[in-house]
Amino acid sequence: DLMEIELIKLGLIDAEEAKKQDSRDRPLVKKYYMHGIGHHLGLDVHDVGNAYEPVKEGMVFTVEPGIYIREENLGVRLEDDILIGKDKNINMFSKFPIEVEEIEDAMNS
Repeated sequence: DLMEIELIKLGLIDAEEAKKQDSRDRPLVKKYYMHGIGHHLGLDVHDVGNAYEPVKEGMVFTVEPGIYIREENLGVRLEDDILIGKDKNINMFSKFPIEVEEIEDAMNS
């Protein structure tokens, strides 16, 4: 799992302990990443969508990975909202800064 790999690289969880954890519940990962990758977006921020409905043109989904390090009082979540298009999908947040340098530049301007 990508999040587990990245948490190991950051030194937040131990690779050997990660191998021993319950692969369905993944408590070591959930300590730092306790939500899903995204959700439906519609009239309400957290629209309830049918998880089994095929993705169709006009639907919008969030993609919002996050990491929360309680020991440091630190949390970061990046969000993109993706509009499903006929020929290609559109990231409706593509103009927003996402890299550290871009965010710092925006804050200092």
